[in-house]
Amino acid sequence: MAERTSGKGKSGTGGHLAYLSALYLFIYYGLGAFTPLITQYYESINLSGTQIGLISAVTPVVSIVTQPLWGMICDKFQVRKGVLVTALLASGLAGLLFPAVSAFAFVLLIYTLLSIFQSAIVPVSDSMALGYAYRHQVSFGDIRMWGAIGFAAAAFFTGLLVDRWGPVMIFYSYLFAMVMAVLVLRPIPEEAENAPRLKVSVLAGVKGLLRLPRFLLFLSASFFIFGSVNANNVWFALYYQEIGGTVAGVGLAFLLFAGSEAPFMKLAGFVVRRWGLELTILLAGSVSAIRWFWYSTAPDTTAVLALFFVQGISVGFYLATAAQFVRENTPASLQVTALALFFSVGHGLGTMACNLAAGWIKDTYSMLAIYLFFGMVTVLGLIPLLLIRFGPWKRHAEEE
Repeated sequence: MAERTSGKGKSGTGGHLAYLSALYLFIYYGLGAFTPLITQYYESINLSGTQIGLISAVTPVVSIVTQPLWGMICDKFQVRKGVLVTALLASGLAGLLFPAVSAFAFVLLIYTLLSIFQSAIVPVSDSMALGYAYRHQVSFGDIRMWGAIGFAAAAFFTGLLVDRWGPVMIFYSYLFAMVMAVLVLRPIPEEAENAPRLKVSVLAGVKGLLRLPRFLLFLSASFFIFGSVNANNVWFALYYQEIGGTVAGVGLAFLLFAGSEAPFMKLAGFVVRRWGLELTILLAGSVSAIRWFWYSTAPDTTAVLALFFVQGISVGFYLATAAQFVRENTPASLQVTALALFFSVGHGLGTMACNLAAGWIKDTYSMLAIYLFFGMVTVLGLIPLLLIRFGPWKRHAEEE
């Protein structure tokens, strides 16, 4: 390993680091063009709120099934780049089908197809970037921050295009970003080319992962913490207007929030070296809980925007360190499967549960009560993190 990270290893792979950073920039530019703005397309074809809610539930449900399957394929056959190229192109082309339909059933069908391929993109790209970061001794946060930059830029620029030429620009922007991601992916070497192949059955491997106490605790933490973070993306626009904000202010808020993640992802490497991976994740989760409780008090919109960097501390630190934790606490032969399980639990099950609960809370109580719920749910997520750090499954000093 020393030979791979010294001398030529460091200098000869600088170009690969640039390509990986560009890969994240374009992947998340596509997601930033699509996710925050897709409701404008739904409104343009006159879908009802109930229909929009059903379509929005597709991705979490699909990811629960497909993300582990994509991970199994990658780990079984060691074909990360091939899977990622397929997923990028297929999801980009699927997006072009949306402008051709307007009936709810067809929109739901196309969104399901897109979600199947889209669900592979983040865990597989994270696996490749983590492998590179480990081999060449660079911080994963330095790579991942370009995703936050891409997402923030897309939310702003695609919004301008949609205002000028209509919702169809969402899908053109998404396809453009996915094609660019494929182009910058081509020169990147398959970091897993020398990784051990899976020698046991994939299902047995998954069962083995679920018997690892630290990994299982982390999955439960992500269910609560990241479920509420993702649900906030759905409910924030309504919340912000509830406390006196404008629709234009919502767009500015998303630009500031997503943009703040990048510098904190860059800073994450320093914080991890200073205080350790587990305490950094605990810090991110704790700040999330405080943020949601504060939101439940109906603060002034100016204060919400002024403290935009709170998202950087909570979400930026968590995104930059969570995948690293998964990598360090699971077998090398099951890396993508472990990451896929992590995303399907946090981004899938957790998001679905929090959104369903939030919808009922809004109808029964109020928008502010949703954020009180998010705060309580996040506190529940801190409990397994505390057990990881201080409980019977903590790492001994010599292991760290």
